Amino acid sequence: MSGFSEWVKHQLELRQETDVADAARALGIRPSELGRWLSAKRPPTQDTIRTACRVFDVHVQEILVAAGYMTPDESGLDDKPISLSSLSTRDLLDELARRSVA
Repeated sequence: MSGFSEWVKHQLELRQETDVADAARALGIRPSELGRWLSAKRPPTQDTIRTACRVFDVHVQEILVAAGYMTPDESGLDDKPISLSSLSTRDLLDELARRSVA
């Protein structure tokens, strides 16, 4: 299984989604597409990366690292979870506004 497939599986576990059909509906994609992501034997295409960014609401760098296109150091992402208490009210409002537009 590719790193991308493992990453998708982890994302579904975080969302407590166990059924592929239900998870696909919740994400707004076809079950067959999610099934391909989970059984992928090779890295995702550009279109798949774009769609995954949208449905999982993550930075493209996170998927590029999972797919093996770049290293964590190259991504510039900090892999430590961010505590919401460390963010300012302005940061939280900006993020909510960004997500509501998407």
